[in-house]
Amino acid sequence: MRATTLISLLSFVYPLGLIAQATYPTKFSAQLAELPVVRDALAYVDDNFESQVSEWIRITRIPAPSGHEGERAAYIRAQMEQLGLEVTIDSIGNVIGRRRGVGGGETLVFAAHMDTVHPLGTDLTVNREAGRLHAPGVYDNSASVANMLAAARAIQSAGMVTRGDVIFIGTVREEVGLDGMSHWLDHNPNVPDMLVARDGGLGPISYGALGIYWSSMEFAAEGSHTLSSRGKPHPARAASRCILGIYDIPLPSRNAPVGAVYNVGMLRGGNVVNAIPQEVSFTVDLRTVDPVLLAGLDSAIVATCETAAQEEGVEFHREWISQSEAGGTPDQLADRREHPLVQTAVDVLEYLGYDFGRRPSAVATGSTDANTAVIRGIPAISTGRSRGGNQHTVTEWADIETARIGTKQIILLTAALAEVVGGT
Repeated sequence: MRATTLISLLSFVYPLGLIAQATYPTKFSAQLAELPVVRDALAYVDDNFESQVSEWIRITRIPAPSGHEGERAAYIRAQMEQLGLEVTIDSIGNVIGRRRGVGGGETLVFAAHMDTVHPLGTDLTVNREAGRLHAPGVYDNSASVANMLAAARAIQSAGMVTRGDVIFIGTVREEVGLDGMSHWLDHNPNVPDMLVARDGGLGPISYGALGIYWSSMEFAAEGSHTLSSRGKPHPARAASRCILGIYDIPLPSRNAPVGAVYNVGMLRGGNVVNAIPQEVSFTVDLRTVDPVLLAGLDSAIVATCETAAQEEGVEFHREWISQSEAGGTPDQLADRREHPLVQTAVDVLEYLGYDFGRRPSAVATGSTDANTAVIRGIPAISTGRSRGGNQHTVTEWADIETARIGTKQIILLTAALAEVVGGT
C-alpha cells in the first residue's frame, strides 16, 4: 500500500459521531466455521504457523521494488504450482493461481501485491524479537503474500470444496499506481464477482476507493546568468507563487462528512547557483473519496499554476505521475456497504477475536488494489494482514501473532463467499 494519510484521513472522512449503526446482510455464521473441513483448514494454520513465519521471513528477504518483482514472483509461482493450482504469469508480471470450484458459485479473487517501496540494494535482514519481525517490507506487503500462500495450503490440505472458483493473485506495481491489478482486471473483465485485496492493518474493512492524483507541475523559461537576471521570466518565482496559492485553496473542514487533502512534496530545479533555472518543478499529491470534489480541487490547483505562470511570463505544463479515481462518498457507495461481502468480512474478523473498539467496522475508502475493482463496479474490499507499523521505512515492523488472524480470514472468507460444500 502506498504511504498514505489514509489512517488520518479516516478521522475526518468518517467522524465517529456520524457513523450510523445498521444491520447488513452476511454470508458468515459460527456454524459455517464449525464445519469439519473448515475446522481442519483453520487447524492447519495453527499447526504450521511457525513454518508460515519462516516463509514470511524468506519472502521479505527477496528484493521486490516496483518493477523488479521477478524473483519474488518466481518463488510464489513455484509454491502455487506445488499446491496444484492452475498457475500463470501474465504479460505485466502478475502471478495468478486458480482453484476451481464445482460450479454454481461466484468467483472470488484474493490479491496481495508483491512489490515494496524499498530500492534494490536495501538491507533486507529480518530481525525477530519480542513477538515482532523487523525489516523493510516485512509488513507492506510481505506479510500478505505469506498469509495468502499459507491460507491456500490450508484450504488444499483440508480438501475444501467450493461452488465458486477462488483465484489467488500476486500483483505487481501496486506501490506506483495499482498497475498490476488494473492490468489484470482490464484483461479479465468478466472473471471476478468479488475481490479482496490483502493489504493494510487488521480492521476496519475498506470497501471504497480513495481518489489519488499525483502530478508534476513544471515551469520553464530561457534562464539567465544572475548578473543579467533582473526583470526576466523566472520559473522558480512562478513555482513559488503556485505553491503558496495551492495552500490557499480551501478544503472541507475536518468535521465535514467527506474530507480531502493535498500536499506539495518533491521540488526540483536548476543546475547551478548563479543562474535563473530553465526548469523548475514540484509534485502535488491530492486525495479524496468524492469524485466531484477531486475534480474540482484538481482544476483549482492547475488553474493556480497557470495563473502563476502567466504572471511570471513562463511556460507551464502539468505531467501526470499517477491517476487513481475516487470510488465515491459513503452515500454514493451505500449499495456497496449493503453487499454481503463487506459484512461477511466484518463478521469473520469479529469471530476471530478482533475488537474494532470505537472505530467503524467498515469505511467507504481505501488505498489498495481493491480500488481498481471498486471504480469498475466490482464488489471489493481490503482486509488487513496483521498489526504493524512504520511501513515504507527501514524501521518497518509487523506483529507475528496477529498474522494468524490475517491468514484465517482468507479461509473463512473462502468458505463463506465461494460457498463451501464439503471436503474431499
